[in-house]
Amino acid sequence: MSIAVATPGVIDAIYTRRAMRAYTSAPIDRSVIESLIDAAIQAPSYTDNEPWSFAVVHGTDVLRGLSDEVKAAALALAPEHAMPERLRHELADPAFSVFHDAAALIVVCATSPRQQDAEDCCLAAENVMLAALAYGLGTCPIGLSRPWLQLPQAKAQLGIDAAHVPVFAIAIGHPAVQPPSPGRRKPRIVHYPA
Repeated sequence: MSIAVATPGVIDAIYTRRAMRAYTSAPIDRSVIESLIDAAIQAPSYTDNEPWSFAVVHGTDVLRGLSDEVKAAALALAPEHAMPERLRHELADPAFSVFHDAAALIVVCATSPRQQDAEDCCLAAENVMLAALAYGLGTCPIGLSRPWLQLPQAKAQLGIDAAHVPVFAIAIGHPAVQPPSPGRRKPRIVHYPA
């Protein structure tokens, strides 16, 4: 019987990946973005359905403009009790960019509204974030963009098929700083037979 041995590169990537919220102004080459998307589609999918499509936005200035739309939608569409006051304050600040001045954004979309397809898209998104680390890039999931991304005008603006469902937005750029680990609680294992 052989014993499985973890590949240090993969384990290191899992343990060192952080949500980056500060980027340099350096652009990202189109071929790198395409490589990240190619890594995304290596994710497993139910019945090999590959239920994903991708929208890419390039440029810090373009993302700053979209950030204003995202902030307005988040403030308008989120129930008041569901958003912490600190976050409401950030969203009201004209200087705050939802995309943290990243160089690019990849939006992973499901090709149907099925929950399984959305879950498969999340697997693809994790591949993007881990692959970005191999290129020396930082990433940050942008959950705040989800309400805006569901709007028909936002989907049209990004060229997302009307029938597709934006699931996961990832800001990507060259990190300006490496944040420390926030730490993790011990896992809650509810069943582990002897």
